[in-house]
Amino acid sequence: MPSQEQLRDYARVAIEVGLGVEPGERVLIAAPVVRPEFARMVVDAAYDAGAISADVLWFDDAVDRSRFTHGSAEAAGALPGSALFRLADFEAGASFLRIHAADPAKFAGVDQALVQQQNRREMEYIRPQMEAMGIGHVPWTVVGVPIPAWVSSVFPDDDAEEAEERLWQAILRATRIDTPDPVAGWRAHIADLEARAAHLDSRDYRRLRYEGPGTDLVLGMTDRARWGGGGMTTPAGKRFAPNLPTEEVFTSPHRMRAEGTVRATKPLSYFGDLIEDFSFELSEGKVVGSHAGVGEATLRAILGSDEGAVRFGEAAMVPQSGAVAAERLVWKNILYDENDACHIALGQSYASCYDGADALSPDERLGVGLNRSSVHVDFVLGSPELSVFGVLDDGSEEPIIASGEWGFSV
Repeated sequence: MPSQEQLRDYARVAIEVGLGVEPGERVLIAAPVVRPEFARMVVDAAYDAGAISADVLWFDDAVDRSRFTHGSAEAAGALPGSALFRLADFEAGASFLRIHAADPAKFAGVDQALVQQQNRREMEYIRPQMEAMGIGHVPWTVVGVPIPAWVSSVFPDDDAEEAEERLWQAILRATRIDTPDPVAGWRAHIADLEARAAHLDSRDYRRLRYEGPGTDLVLGMTDRARWGGGGMTTPAGKRFAPNLPTEEVFTSPHRMRAEGTVRATKPLSYFGDLIEDFSFELSEGKVVGSHAGVGEATLRAILGSDEGAVRFGEAAMVPQSGAVAAERLVWKNILYDENDACHIALGQSYASCYDGADALSPDERLGVGLNRSSVHVDFVLGSPELSVFGVLDDGSEEPIIASGEWGFSV
């Protein structure tokens, strides 16, 4: 196990860098029941930073699974109580921190159609919170801690205690907690990502072109596209960092402008099912063909979630030399897998990636090219062989990612 000092540093980074908590604020923390000790440290760090409330919404994979294995069809589609608490705290002005530590197999063997149905119901209910988070109006962040089911899925052949220690150490390195001053280190890293996002903003690319093994793809940009990365700022000027770790600079492409083929380079763990060796064919922004060597039914279930699930909502650039990629793991946890390499997401766009989106209605956002969906599913296509180019108005190209690494300096 990490030392108490390391865990306190991790909790402090989550509160001070992730949420940027200031005196007088409210904080809601979603945490796994199997790791109460770290959640309590996060609560302590929140109060140390001046929070007036730091409440914990506990979750349990076995409880979530029971809804589908023991509940009726009506129970499977019912709104979970956690959504009620989340929306209530959001309306009270709380920042939101999730300690992401799910069992990758918690819904293995469960009818994916029922899982998707329940997910759509929950996402629709908490849509006001999700939209506010998406445009940076409410601070939020996600951090990870090992739990036994996750540990054994990443290191199935290791002794349980040794495997947990391996995953803890990988997390601490990926989140820069092993450095002399983690808070200062994070602020410097965030500044670098923000400088890269600002550079890409200044170039005003019309398209992104991807080339790599099994990938020959062009994504069109919206007319007021923005790039994000590192941290975000609320309208009141409060700074926060949505994901810890984060290695990405990202944007939301136009929902109707994707052409070509794209092949995933890492497996996708989705609600307990592993999807491997999968690819998509796109025309006019829509997935018109897909294939998976493993997990074909689960992939079809994702694409069938709703009308927007067959279109792209995010394109993210991540170098192969990043702190997460350096661990050389299949994390089976989207917080880490998406920061391991370049990725694209099926489904919901980020409104923050369109200049002026906060003044637009949901339908107007759809009209300018932002995608709308109940899902946002990231898949990795990055590798040392992947290159991504920004295409300017005159058709000339500039490297963004060159053979897996940044193709420009800041």
